[in-house]
Amino acid sequence: MAEVTPFHGLRYDEGKAGPLADLICPPYDVISDALCDELYARSEHNLVRIERGRTEEGSDRYARAKRDLDAWIEKGVMRFDHTRAFYLSDHYFEVDGVRLRRRGVYGALRLYQEGRGIVRPHEKTFPKHKADRLQLLRATRTNTSAVFGMVADRSGELARLLERWMAHGPARLVADTRLGSERHLLWALDDKPAAALLAGLLKDERVYIADGHHRYETGLNYLQEQREAKQIELDEDTPNYTLAYLCALDDPGLRIFPTHRVLRGAREALDAAIARSFDARPVAREGLDLGSAGIVHVRGGTLRALTLRRGQDLVLPEAWRGLPVAHAELLLDPARESGAEVTYEHDTARAIEAAASEGTDTILVAPVSSRDLQRVADAWQKLPEKTTYFYPKVPAGLVLRPLGD
Repeated sequence: MAEVTPFHGLRYDEGKAGPLADLICPPYDVISDALCDELYARSEHNLVRIERGRTEEGSDRYARAKRDLDAWIEKGVMRFDHTRAFYLSDHYFEVDGVRLRRRGVYGALRLYQEGRGIVRPHEKTFPKHKADRLQLLRATRTNTSAVFGMVADRSGELARLLERWMAHGPARLVADTRLGSERHLLWALDDKPAAALLAGLLKDERVYIADGHHRYETGLNYLQEQREAKQIELDEDTPNYTLAYLCALDDPGLRIFPTHRVLRGAREALDAAIARSFDARPVAREGLDLGSAGIVHVRGGTLRALTLRRGQDLVLPEAWRGLPVAHAELLLDPARESGAEVTYEHDTARAIEAAASEGTDTILVAPVSSRDLQRVADAWQKLPEKTTYFYPKVPAGLVLRPLGD
């Protein structure tokens, strides 16, 4: 199955760069312009300058990212680890007042074409994001943020080994930082026998992409470019791999939020689609349970749970035909065809508030589970774009993976 290996990590030296909490950032696709400005102000060495630099007139932000990264390495702000390692991670955070921990491991994941079935996506992607990531990878030759993958760990051996190595060694704690309610702990596992054991265990696993589909596909595209340019000589050459963060499908801290759909315009088409395929009943905002409601249509201050009528012909794969996000496509497709603008919002309260605007409707959808995603991926199917929102995001900056010169 999947080949995952240790690698020479590139990490911040807090003695020269400052506190790690001021240096890490979310992955590029969730950094708004306002957050970008905030991260720029936090530190002159915040990784946002590499991951999602500002667009400045007359400035190539990809070339600027390379210059900044090279300068940081030259000044010792970032340093290479001399031994190849896996990096073990504990990410503490809160959801609805409950303290949680998600445990994972960073490694170099071999890139496989989708048809191999070893690394499996679960949703479709947008082309423009892949073009952006490819330009950054060409310029920096560095994996700045990780593909977030999940493995089954049916035996529980991965969880047991990580617990033992973190608590008793040989993994070494190399970072401990707090950012608001979140805390990140990072261990380097460079002991050769332990690293070989971990690599062997992961080789029995199939990897399901949770987050970072664009980054994985970008790695494949860059590898193809390098092959065509005859820059690849060995199967072990660094472009054959990408940086990945892997956690277990049943990890207690794995949280998947739904991504709601906000529609502007095409109300007639939306109303006709609801009348054609769904039964509607009013629901209260207070105590709203999307898990049982499935789909909720919001307009103004009115919320209605929509139930798909029996006998509706869903021309969809069986693997995800019963999921609420699939039923929502019966509403979105005709609305899009009639000119509706569709945007996405994972925060339920903000999604409901968006429907208060004139001409705006929101379709709330229930979240899918990690096992739903596994089932869909194992059936060689993909859910619609922006189906899931894994929370919290895996930050960029804890460890980078250079491809080298």
